[in-house]
Amino acid sequence: GPAPGSSRSPAPPSGGAAAVVFLVTSEQVPFTGDVVTVTAQASSSTSPGHWLRLASVTVSFGDGISASAAQSCTGGHPAPAASGLPLRHAYRRAGRFTARVTSARVCGTAGPPDTSAAYATVAVLPAAPPASASWPPCTPADVRISASSAGAGLGHVGVLFTVHNISAARCRLQGYPALRLVARDGVQLPTTVHDATAGTYLFPPVAARRVALPPGGYAAFELEYEDSPWGPQASEPYAIACPAAAAAGVILPGTSGGPVVAAQMAPCDGAVWVSPVIPGRQWVTFP
Repeated sequence: GPAPGSSRSPAPPSGGAAAVVFLVTSEQVPFTGDVVTVTAQASSSTSPGHWLRLASVTVSFGDGISASAAQSCTGGHPAPAASGLPLRHAYRRAGRFTARVTSARVCGTAGPPDTSAAYATVAVLPAAPPASASWPPCTPADVRISASSAGAGLGHVGVLFTVHNISAARCRLQGYPALRLVARDGVQLPTTVHDATAGTYLFPPVAARRVALPPGGYAAFELEYEDSPWGPQASEPYAIACPAAAAAGVILPGTSGGPVVAAQMAPCDGAVWVSPVIPGRQWVTFP
């Protein structure tokens, strides 16, 4: 199935510095209040993959807050150089933030390291307010669901389903939706739904959290499928290997039924990968 993306920052460029520094994040799409670990690591610029021990590092998290960490270069029982220097941070507002190393010192090297590629971006989603835990689950009568194309790449196709609370009451959703594909003539097609717990080729992993839907509020979930048959399917006619669907019956988490939504797609073998319900109505891309 679709392979998840990487949270590692781009490969450091070559240059005159003896060492290069880069960042790795524990989460790409946290929620407000989640603690994200940002780890700075150092490698030799002349021998890539040869880890060097960081003596100190200062990181700006992109939201106006910075933090520093340091360790001894000698003595005691130091952690392996590959462990780097981790810093923990909780983002207090939603948005897209880029953490950057603003200064660093590497043990045993003279001069500053190359930090031009020492950055990592996170897309922070808004956490549901605590009071929403007592809201009733959304029912099919509370919401209107629609689907739209969300692009494609290398045999992977994305579809965004938006959920709009059209009722006058507050409700909540949490978890992964279910789906059944429907042909143009109304016949239900074989469908296999996979929970994309590790993300997919087109979208990163997101935790299944409670999503609050006040009247007029929006939520969404992302769907991905493959449109290139492979294995035994490759010898079949395309219409059989990847049957075309004109709609999808959507069953939101916590419900037993739902509407049939117009959605043009042709998943090979009827297999689709879905994200959990997320707040808002925008496709969540890799940071």
